[in-house]
Amino acid sequence: MRILVTGSSGLIGTAVCARLVVEGYDVVRAQRRKPDRADEGETIIPIDMANALAAEDWSHALRGVDAVVNCAGVLQDSAREHTTEVHAWGAGALFRSCERAGVRRVIHFSAIGVDREQSSAFSASKLAGDEALMKLDLEWVVLRPSVVLGQPVFGASALFRGLAALSFHPCRIPAGFKWSNSTMW
Repeated sequence: MRILVTGSSGLIGTAVCARLVVEGYDVVRAQRRKPDRADEGETIIPIDMANALAAEDWSHALRGVDAVVNCAGVLQDSAREHTTEVHAWGAGALFRSCERAGVRRVIHFSAIGVDREQSSAFSASKLAGDEALMKLDLEWVVLRPSVVLGQPVFGASALFRGLAALSFHPCRIPAGFKWSNSTMW
C-alpha cells in the first residue's frame, strides 16, 4: 500500500513515516523542502501546504497513492504561513483532490478542543479542515490529540522547556502519575 503523509518532516509526521516504513508500507513524504536524499522505502515530494490551495495542486502527489495521512500543521500565524492556509484551505484542497483521484482513505490530525464555542484562530482553522474532510464522500478518521510530546521539540514546546529551566517548579508530578488525556508520545 502506498501512503502519502503530509507534514512528514514535523514531529507527528516524522513518527508516522518511520512507523509506516517499519510496517512495510511505501511512503510518499509531502513536505515543504526536498532534502538531499530519501530513506529506503520513501519518496519525497516537495509541496507547501500553505501554497497548494487548489485540488489540482495535489494531483501529482496523489498518483498511485492508496491512502493519505495529513499531519501538516502550524501552531500560529507567521510571515511564511498562516493557520487558515495550512489547516483549512490547504487541507481542504488535499481532501477534494483525494476525492477526485479516488484516494478513499484519509487520516487527518486535528487538535483537541476545536469545537469549543470560544475558539482561537488555530482551533477555528483546524475545525474548518475537519469539516472540509467530513463533508466529502471518503473513508476518513479525524484524530484530535491534546498535547503531543517527543524528542525533536519546537514551537509550543518552548513553554515546557522554559518551565523546566525554572529554579522552582510550578507543580510537582507525583511518582507513578499517568496522564490519560489523549497525550501522544
